Amino acid sequence: QADSRHVELATTPRDEAAVDGVWQRLALPPGDRIMLLNAGGAYGEAKHWPAEYCVSLALRAAKEFDLTTLILCGPQEREAARAIEKAAHHPQVCSLAGEDVSFGTTKAIIRRCRLMVTSDSGPRHIASAVGTPTIVLFGPIDARWSRNYQQQSIELSVSLDCAPCGRRACPLGHHRCMRDLTVDQVLAAVARSLGAGKQARDAA
Repeated sequence: QADSRHVELATTPRDEAAVDGVWQRLALPPGDRIMLLNAGGAYGEAKHWPAEYCVSLALRAAKEFDLTTLILCGPQEREAARAIEKAAHHPQVCSLAGEDVSFGTTKAIIRRCRLMVTSDSGPRHIASAVGTPTIVLFGPIDARWSRNYQQQSIELSVSLDCAPCGRRACPLGHHRCMRDLTVDQVLAAVARSLGAGKQARDAA
């Protein structure tokens, strides 16, 4: 539509071939069995979901939905991604910390996967543009300030007197805007997203 605000991105055959290599090196299952997890962000630590929550989510997604969690990370987030993978210590939890991926490869990775759990950061907008459903964890930023008009998006946040503050680090030191977003809440959203995807495929 000419008046649509939704952005679209394409991938090239070269991007897809590079992702085939990633899949082989990491021994990943088909993309429809993979949940991407992007819990950090260059904006600042206030947008980060706690690492221990990430570990719990990944383990429960494997147990309850038989999903493999693939942890996305930028250059500054590799150690954090490795730490989550190590703490989970599970064959269905792995990270891209050891992969040197380009922007094109990142697009193709995101496009290939079933859904993405993400902070309000760049990868969520890529997911929207390539058609991958997202579950977005909003903390210091109001969701209304960061809309990308994705229909297949579930937005999660908690109501606090101090939120949204828009700060890069929690000025009160408790980081409740992200810490009060529980694993149970996110897992319930994953279940909703998986159910919506199944309904769409059944109707096709």
